[in-house]
Amino acid sequence: MKWIEMDVRSEEAYNQAKEWYDEVVFTKKVYLRDSPNFGELKSDVKGLKEKYGKIALLLITEKPSLIREVKKRIPNALIYVQGGNLRVVRFAIENKVDAIISPEYGRKDSGLDHVLARLATSNDVAIGFSLSPLLRANSYERANILKFMMRNWRLVDKYKVPRFLTSSAESKWEVRSPKDLMSLGINIGMETPQAKSSLSFYPERILKKKNCEV
Repeated sequence: MKWIEMDVRSEEAYNQAKEWYDEVVFTKKVYLRDSPNFGELKSDVKGLKEKYGKIALLLITEKPSLIREVKKRIPNALIYVQGGNLRVVRFAIENKVDAIISPEYGRKDSGLDHVLARLATSNDVAIGFSLSPLLRANSYERANILKFMMRNWRLVDKYKVPRFLTSSAESKWEVRSPKDLMSLGINIGMETPQAKSSLSFYPERILKKKNCEV
């Protein structure tokens, strides 16, 4: 079994994760208000791939059409979309991005329903359950986030949505071992084998689909 960390967001986090995981995906956050400079973005992705190997772009935008544009023009990176905006999330799932990270992010509900869960299964779009929002939240916020993550897990489990557990670490202090991320999965309702597969089987399948060697 290979342990795979699907989302770390800094060099120090990547280096820390490499001590615990067989494969690590480096994620570049991309804030989009308008179409990016694709020449510059392609150059960035090329350099990151040379340095880290497996690359994801985390798209953060209020304009859904930009997601399709990036997905079409940057085919050699995983495409993640930040959860939180239902309109953006639905568009992203319809356009078959690789993953939605934290559907509940910044919301007062879980950010996922049965319609989106079914669509994610049909379009092979994974849901990323991320630890980092919990680390940055106060006790009241943490309780709500966990409640929403539990709801999302029930939908993901019911409709057999691809998924993974991740730290989404932006510093080495936020990186967690596979055992710790499995504990997150168990706390939101996963059985132990389900938590393991969310760090191995499903991430490996996503990487293979994207033609990333594992």
